Amino acid sequence: MKLIWIRHGETVWNREFRLQGSSDVELSAKGRRQADCLAARLSDKPDKIFTSSLKRAQTFAEPLSSRFGLVPTVLPELREMSFGFWEGMRYADMDHEMQALFEKWYADPINTCPPGGEAGASLAQRVQKAVKIITAEMAATETAILITHGGVIRVAVAMLMGMAPAAAGSIQIDTGSVTVLEYLSGHSRLLLLNDTCHLRAEDC
Repeated sequence: MKLIWIRHGETVWNREFRLQGSSDVELSAKGRRQADCLAARLSDKPDKIFTSSLKRAQTFAEPLSSRFGLVPTVLPELREMSFGFWEGMRYADMDHEMQALFEKWYADPINTCPPGGEAGASLAQRVQKAVKIITAEMAATETAILITHGGVIRVAVAMLMGMAPAAAGSIQIDTGSVTVLEYLSGHSRLLLLNDTCHLRAEDC
């Protein structure tokens, strides 16, 4: 089976370099255009669409849902991790001590927890649960689109490729990007990582 992991499009907070986490931030106008561009250019017809419970992911799913005639299944396990006290903040807003903790978390999001936020290990457990739920609903030859968040996709890639959990912090996942993993009997193959070719047109 094939799992197409898609990060939602740009939000205003993305543009302002603010940490979003579990805050329910809407897509920006650019983010909505990115959704249209992806839907127009995606070549793989999915059998199922799953989306995070946060609005920015569900809104991003709408053009894909319309094109392929599929109703997305909302899966809370695909939501972004909570950044706790950091949500809505920029790095520049933090004091020196908090910046040091942020840098430690950025390098190793699994073993470092944002103040008042969700531990990376908890996120990893959620992602593992999401994969089990999704693959249990799929036949071996089916394709599913998963519209979710950067942190979730980084953890999924590291986990499914058998990498050390801390490696998730070294994987770049851009807004509107596509990452494709082939998954069979617990074994995965990475076919595409952080692809944004569909966003290179002027209207995206």
